[in-house]
Amino acid sequence: MRKLILLIVVAALLYGGYWFVGRSQIQDRLTEALIQADEGAYDVTYSSLKTRGFPSRFDTTVTDFNFADPATGTEWTAPLFQLLALSYRPNEVIAIFPPEQSFTINGTEIVLQTDDMRASGKVRANATLSFQDATVTMDAPRFITDDGGQLVMANVLAATRLTPDTTQSYDMFIEAHAIELPENIRRFIDPSNLQPPLVQTLRFDSDATLSAPLELLSPDGDAPAVETLSIKEFAVTWGEISLTAIGDIEPNDYGVPSGSISISARNWQQGLDLAVANGMVEANRRFLVTEIANNLDETPHIPDTLTLTLTITNGIMSLGGLSLGSVPSLR
Repeated sequence: MRKLILLIVVAALLYGGYWFVGRSQIQDRLTEALIQADEGAYDVTYSSLKTRGFPSRFDTTVTDFNFADPATGTEWTAPLFQLLALSYRPNEVIAIFPPEQSFTINGTEIVLQTDDMRASGKVRANATLSFQDATVTMDAPRFITDDGGQLVMANVLAATRLTPDTTQSYDMFIEAHAIELPENIRRFIDPSNLQPPLVQTLRFDSDATLSAPLELLSPDGDAPAVETLSIKEFAVTWGEISLTAIGDIEPNDYGVPSGSISISARNWQQGLDLAVANGMVEANRRFLVTEIANNLDETPHIPDTLTLTLTITNGIMSLGGLSLGSVPSLR
């Protein structure tokens, strides 16, 4: 019995030592990383950084956090930010965001309010901390600009993971429901209120192959380049109008993309009604646009559905032989 008690005491002491050493390493490494970022190209400030959760968790809380990139004019401010992990799974982390945080992008301040926002991520327990997966969820997000405009959604899910049986390909998925557009954008797109007030769904599902695996502690420190991008599904549903797209894009050594994307629009004539109402298409040209679309349609046997192929050659987009301009580089 004494030996059992002694074994339990020794085990408890060893585990307690592990927890306190782990907490010290987490605090020291995070503090050092923030100091290095602040001394480098970024401006980083915060009021406190503390790790608690003994005996089973490493829960780190940062208060009054501010991260700014002077080169791009980008800034993020959060009154409270938490990183949570089980002490026996420190490579799996959950991030908890505050109900209100603010971003500055190109001089425009955006306040993000959510009922709940959190993220989870997992890396391999190796020397370079190879990325495995990450997920971000937002309940009732409200993006509010400094001029009072609001973009409101019921919920948002964004996720990415290392594609099974690969070393440097990653699945990426984003989905949002019940999207209420800012009033000025809504008035511009649909001045006659032809469509319902909410966009039902927005979905993007893709797979990207990179030039190297994603690693938090990459030896060279450079972000890997995109070698191929496969759009498995891009879909938007607004009332009876739905738009879907699938295709593959591959950039050259300079990042200039080439490829093709198949686009299908169901009830596209209602979309044309919107274009006429907002002035993008003159009313007296409606018949001409309809005839051109019907001639380019690759699925004339499917009523109310228009299917076209968008071709990208050396960075130049074309649709049915009609040049639409250039696309941005992927590197």
